[in-house]
Amino acid sequence: MITDFLRRVVLGKKEKFLFQRYQDGFIDFNQIPEGIGLYIHIPFCRSICPYCPYNKEIYKKEKVLKYKEALLKELELYKNRLFDKKISSLYIGGGTPALLIHELKEIIQWMRNHYSFYGDIGIELYPAEVDEELLYILREIGVNLISLGIQTFNENALKLLGRNYGEAEIDQALRLISGFDFQCVDVDIMTNLPGQTMKDIEYDLRKIYAYEIDQLSVYPLILFPMTQLKEAFREKGLKRFSELEEAKILKIIDRISKAYGYERSSIWTYGKDKNIRYTSVTRESFIGMGAGASSHFGGYFYLNTFNVDAYIQALQEKILPINLVNQMTEREKMIFWIFWRCYDGVIDEKKFREQFQKNMQREFKLLFQGLKAFRMIEKQGEKWILTDFGRYVYHFVEKQYSIHYLNDLWQQSMKQPWIEEVQL
Repeated sequence: MITDFLRRVVLGKKEKFLFQRYQDGFIDFNQIPEGIGLYIHIPFCRSICPYCPYNKEIYKKEKVLKYKEALLKELELYKNRLFDKKISSLYIGGGTPALLIHELKEIIQWMRNHYSFYGDIGIELYPAEVDEELLYILREIGVNLISLGIQTFNENALKLLGRNYGEAEIDQALRLISGFDFQCVDVDIMTNLPGQTMKDIEYDLRKIYAYEIDQLSVYPLILFPMTQLKEAFREKGLKRFSELEEAKILKIIDRISKAYGYERSSIWTYGKDKNIRYTSVTRESFIGMGAGASSHFGGYFYLNTFNVDAYIQALQEKILPINLVNQMTEREKMIFWIFWRCYDGVIDEKKFREQFQKNMQREFKLLFQGLKAFRMIEKQGEKWILTDFGRYVYHFVEKQYSIHYLNDLWQQSMKQPWIEEVQL
């Protein structure tokens, strides 16, 4: 397994990664840095998409109201830990966050009143939920970054993915959004869908770029083993492109994006202006709130309980809903940092030195020898830039990380509210 190989060879770590049940004193919250980002998870949907691995459940108004109160209590519990910190951004994901737009209005106002908040507010939107009232409220509460998850314009593929809209609803959502002054409008497109052809991919790309969006996030469908769609692939014998054919898809994306004036801004994103981006995954430190949210700062990576009822109950008792904690070694922190800089496509030696006071190539001599030998990176000053081949390899590694680490961690977290230990 590629993930075990990388753990042993790059990290020199024989034992698996250990996540333990949270106890008071496990986390030194004094290590929260200045300019921390916040993430709020909204785990409610009107229906469940069979490919989605994220923590979610069917929307019920009564539970939503309890969940809102729990979020406010979690924010309150973090207030003493964040009172002297500046909050640099807020991202809201799900689920379908817009289902709780009125509750989010109250939550964001509370945060502005009690935290030192500045910077961007981003939110994920589902095309069928977009209307003028929603967009007015988003602008009113200060949301300036939106990400619209359309996935594809192909209506047969949309049905397979469990998306309850078609091309007409996508068009209406995009036209409504264009009438509002959002700083960045990102659109999500998926490739390597069952039965999809190269022409289908080209159609989706040209169609979405015709709307002159600010950013495109385009990535392959990852078949998480725990999802219903993975089961459907086995049962129905669904087919899609091979790993090698995905390299052709990447070239098509590059070619068409360039023709429309969009440059690659990360492994999976393209934009017209490198300073206008919607990105929540590459932040160097963040605190996640809500059922199933994860946090990372200092040497800590931890997850809240995924169970919505358990999350609400913990906060009614004024207890942080943290379930599992992994404390990283210094070497693990460094490789985690490098991994997400690879997502950006640029590994900056100067920033590494500033972050860790160490020489990056000396610390990871074997890794960089391999990357250079296989021409996956090239040097530009003090920066290492991923080549096209390097980007393809990162695509592959990211999928293995998702399938063999995230899938197992999330699946176990969804099965029981509180877990004593997980080894990955």
